[in-house]
Amino acid sequence: MNVSFLATRTVPRWFWPVLLGLSFLVHLPFFGLPPKGAHSWRQCNTMAVARNLYEEDMNPLRPRVDRRGASDGVTGMQFPAYEWVVAAAYKVLGFHESIPRVVSWLIFAAGLVAFFALARLLSGSAWAAAVGTWALAWSPELFYHGINALPDVLALAASIGGLYFFLRWYHTGGGFGSYALALLLTTLAGLTKLQYLAIGAPIAVLILRDLGLRRLTLARLPLLGLFAAVAVAVPLAWYARAVRLIKESGLADFGLELRPADSISTALRILRENLTSDLPELLVGFPGFVLLLLGLAALVRGGYARRFWFLPLLGWAAVLLAYHLIELSQMDVHQYYMLPYLPVLMLVVALGAAWLQRQKRGALWLALLLGLQPVAAAVRVIPSRWGGGPREIPAELYYADSRQALETAVPNDALCLVGPDISGCKYFYFLHKKGFGFGATEDLWNAKPDGSTLLDSAVRAGTRYLYTNDSTALHNEKVRAYLGREIKRVGEFRVLELKQRAASETDASETVPALTQNRNRPAAMPGL
Repeated sequence: MNVSFLATRTVPRWFWPVLLGLSFLVHLPFFGLPPKGAHSWRQCNTMAVARNLYEEDMNPLRPRVDRRGASDGVTGMQFPAYEWVVAAAYKVLGFHESIPRVVSWLIFAAGLVAFFALARLLSGSAWAAAVGTWALAWSPELFYHGINALPDVLALAASIGGLYFFLRWYHTGGGFGSYALALLLTTLAGLTKLQYLAIGAPIAVLILRDLGLRRLTLARLPLLGLFAAVAVAVPLAWYARAVRLIKESGLADFGLELRPADSISTALRILRENLTSDLPELLVGFPGFVLLLLGLAALVRGGYARRFWFLPLLGWAAVLLAYHLIELSQMDVHQYYMLPYLPVLMLVVALGAAWLQRQKRGALWLALLLGLQPVAAAVRVIPSRWGGGPREIPAELYYADSRQALETAVPNDALCLVGPDISGCKYFYFLHKKGFGFGATEDLWNAKPDGSTLLDSAVRAGTRYLYTNDSTALHNEKVRAYLGREIKRVGEFRVLELKQRAASETDASETVPALTQNRNRPAAMPGL
């Protein structure tokens, strides 16, 4: 490779077929898997919302969860754009657990195309853009979540596309279509996950710089004001409504709050692990980490401060750092919260690759590092997250035959009490049930502030069946008074009737929480 190749505006015809074809083939064996592996709870919650849109109501303004008590399940969450697309696919193709994975991969692929366009616009080099896109595709964390039911993949792709189309309109004189796409995608990114509005940082820095240099024409100010107002106000309005719905429903499956570290020592520990483990191992992969370090060194010594993109990207990185500290508690185990960093990191990786290929035998070393990236991603992710049998899911729920036996034990439209499941969503999703959940067995009989118990409240609300894989609960005398006949036993799981008459024997002064008043139920889904 020579320096002139860095300035090329095109890539070889084989690049996209090789990149997307290889990604699809490596992912192909896992498209049919049910939720499993790291953060399977988030996958289950997302797929449950999509299934409820499909079965109950396609209105995205009223997303519904499974752990709903006797209510209709409507609660607050991020805007369910991804879930709605999956539900629409269910309407056309029927319910298949491969559909969310295929939808995610298509969004992932679109995000790669958007990143290539953004990197080429910033660098002027298709070669640099291709290297950054290749590195992005094989980020182990994105490689994993690229076929998971995770709205963050949509938010990431939309944010990259939004920034690209904005720069195309603002910096290169693109038409109104570019402006409209930028506004739509940026707003969608913020609606889907609020943290992806961080792409507003490079936009704001660019505009402020041009104002200071008197490069900005007054004719553009109204459109820029409209862009800022819509892209920020619409997501904020949605999340304000979501917080209100959570409070009104009492259904807090989706947390919408800030989570900083609770102490300095905890903060330092998390930051150390983020830098020494999460960054090299999961975000960029070890081969990409070498290029990242080279890119950082090139930034320090390469005189890039005068490039038009330097200050905007610096502002972008600063806002992402502030976000990281504000949500530091989440960064302990929720690495997918760091996906917004990938565009910035991969731009630096591309810079490191550009420096390396100029060195003696640099092209050979670069080819080796880029070739190792797919291998590193596959080795890191496949055995630990997709390999073998059930991971973070009980075997009885993971395997199709036992799952079917448990699901069909009672009607899907019957209220059920399900647990112990600390996630509040895994058991419900795999069992295809709605109702009351408990995270720990003692939650069944421990008194609540009003003096009632969860078990009594559930029975009073019309709950007819108990699903549990904790036999110790069945020997507790407070629980046994409610138990009827055993309907099904599959492995450690038991399905039992709950006696409605037990509720009448309790103190009549105990009241059912407001959560149980709405008894609208979805119709049972045929064929599952």
